[in-house]
Formats: sequence, structure tokens, C-alpha cells
Amino acid sequence: MNNNSLKNFYSFATKYCSHHNPLDFPIYDSYVDRLLRYFRDTDGFFAFNNNDLKQYADFKNILIKFRNYYKLEAYNLKEIDKYLWQLGKETFPKKYK
Repeated sequence: MNNNSLKNFYSFATKYCSHHNPLDFPIYDSYVDRLLRYFRDTDGFFAFNNNDLKQYADFKNILIKFRNYYKLEAYNLKEIDKYLWQLGKETFPKKYK
């Protein structure tokens, strides 16, 4: 099994969990990953390694740190996750050949 397969299973697993409990299980995907790294590098909202995003407990904690740093406590993790996904899709569009 290659790394891409593992990444896809991880993303799928987070989507599955979110479908059953959306407020407690934000979805990991490549857009959210890239945006969290972008904001870390730009604003320094929280120090983490790129691989931390692939560990679900760390990923969720990073989202909570993001929410706190930008004073977004009025929004739940599902709303923040959805916003990051939409912004990531717009900011870092996938280029298909």
C-alpha cells in the first residue's frame, strides 16, 4: 500500500465519523491541511509539524488552536472546517491534466 492510499483512507475515515457526529469530528482533507499550514507559516497561530495533521487527535487540537487564535469561538468545529475547506478549494485549486 502506498502513502496516497493511506492518506485517502484517513480522509475517508474522518468524513465517515463526521457524517455520524459532525460537531465532534471535523473532516481532514488536503485543502484544510494546506490552509492550516499556510496560516501557521503566515501568522504563527500554533506550532505543529506537518505530520501532526495526519494524527486525528492532533488535527482536532490544531483546529481548536486555530479557532482560539482567530477568536472564532462563536463557530463550532464543523463550521470552521467547512470554511477552511471552501477557502482552501478557492485558494489552492487542484490542477487536473
